[in-house]
Amino acid sequence: MGEPIRILLAFLLAAAPAVLLCRVMMSVRIMDAPTEARKIQRHAVPTSGGLAVMISAYLATVAITELTDWNLDSVILVTGAGALGAMLLGFADDILNVRATYRLVLVLAITLGMAIFGARVEALGLWPGVMIQLPYVLAIMGSMLWLVVVINAVNFMDGANGLAMGMALIAALGLSVCAAFIGAWTLALLAMAVAGGLAGFLVWNISGKLFVGDAGAYFAGAILGGLSLEFVRLRPDLLFVPPMLLLPFLSDVLMTLAWRSMHGKKLFAAHRDHTYQIAMKAGLHHWQVSLVHAFWALNAAVFAVAATILGDQVPTIAFVLLTIVSVWIHWRVRRSGVAAGLVGADIA
Repeated sequence: MGEPIRILLAFLLAAAPAVLLCRVMMSVRIMDAPTEARKIQRHAVPTSGGLAVMISAYLATVAITELTDWNLDSVILVTGAGALGAMLLGFADDILNVRATYRLVLVLAITLGMAIFGARVEALGLWPGVMIQLPYVLAIMGSMLWLVVVINAVNFMDGANGLAMGMALIAALGLSVCAAFIGAWTLALLAMAVAGGLAGFLVWNISGKLFVGDAGAYFAGAILGGLSLEFVRLRPDLLFVPPMLLLPFLSDVLMTLAWRSMHGKKLFAAHRDHTYQIAMKAGLHHWQVSLVHAFWALNAAVFAVAATILGDQVPTIAFVLLTIVSVWIHWRVRRSGVAAGLVGADIA
């Protein structure tokens, strides 16, 4: 059985059980009720579908490695363990509504453990011939920062049916393809299994019957962030490929925080100032907003795969161009939202 066939099989082995396990999670009825003003659903909806995503992805990964001669390397195992910890934290929050301060402390602890045990980048290839070696402490801190940003970015964007997990699915597919091109087959395997789990979840999520919950958002952010670090660790010259794949998350969240900071607003107060929220307040439906973001994520993935294949200066140039386009789009949407009175009011 060739490597590409194994990778595709992992997708199927994760997607099928994810559909069934998500249905089980719906019957468990851990509910996300619209008890906060920032929540836009009208009725309580079953949540924590991320648990089903994680179980399906890990089962598919184990199945492929047990049936073939592939072995998961230590960094992949560390990433998987860290993502499990993040999922459990999110799951606890879905059930117990853990205070934000406690969640942040625990996220820092999880990401610190991931970085110390191998999920870190120690060299940055900014340009062909320009390679920066990071001291150990700086490598730990930088990798932690990346993980924390990605985890929170995915969580912040989880506000419309099919939106965040649809983009995460495309990012995971793109990362799997990129990893396959550099010969990192076990990385490609886990990324594709995650994509399969997310595909099974979206069967229920697109129609609004099940939410991924903080369990799923934290898991998706941790696994994508961790696998991205492993990708760059293996190929420092492809430093900008993972940021390209995750740019649809990062650009919205970081630009929203920057705008709120410039206008003297509390960065972590509840609000509806993200670009996708502005679009929904302007009258677009969930599916329309999610489809637009999926198209943007697909474009980012195509650029990332092309940059991986071409190498040299292409990853840096492609990332800069995509960032410029993304900033321009978000600026235009935000400016229109401000003019229409759709931006700026914090939620009590």
